[in-house]
Amino acid sequence: MPKEKTLPPKLLEVLKKIDMTQEQATWDVHGTPVLLHKACEKMAAEYNIVFDAPTMIESDASSKQAVMCVTGHMGDNTEWSIGEATPYNNKNNYPYAMAEKRAKDRVILKLVGLHGHVYSEAEADEFNEAKPKPLMNLDTHARVDAALEFYKDCTGITFVANEKRYQNLLNSRDINEEQYNAVVDAHDARKVELSL
Repeated sequence: MPKEKTLPPKLLEVLKKIDMTQEQATWDVHGTPVLLHKACEKMAAEYNIVFDAPTMIESDASSKQAVMCVTGHMGDNTEWSIGEATPYNNKNNYPYAMAEKRAKDRVILKLVGLHGHVYSEAEADEFNEAKPKPLMNLDTHARVDAALEFYKDCTGITFVANEKRYQNLLNSRDINEEQYNAVVDAHDARKVELSL
């Protein structure tokens, strides 16, 4: 299981300023913190970041392609970035909104000094796929069933992102030996299949 990484000090400082905790705002994908879009929006508001109207670079609604340049300002500082959403990097049916989110989040991270240290969830669909989904309302039997189903076809990214959940399930007080062994076997088999 990968060690939990400490977030960059600058990110911890920014999260404190926007009144969000690490757990509320981030998750880990292969050792890199990924930030929720709503946390980026809170940063923009807190740091008084304003945006110019985007400049369209590519626009084709019929083929679901949108590429735009967004420029943002924070005081005297100005940054720009490209946001792109095309069928090869976006599974959503709203490419213009995704392109805008990606560009704005990148600009926000540049302006507050976090670019290169953290990514926004809007950066790639695979970040959202790796985002742990809450299982707290399920009983242990349902959690075991969900884990067994998950390990049938999860990707490497989602496998790694769910390691903490795996450990929590194994440490459940009411998991029985048969359930425990089934989850461990499914986990270990998938780990070998993914060459992790």
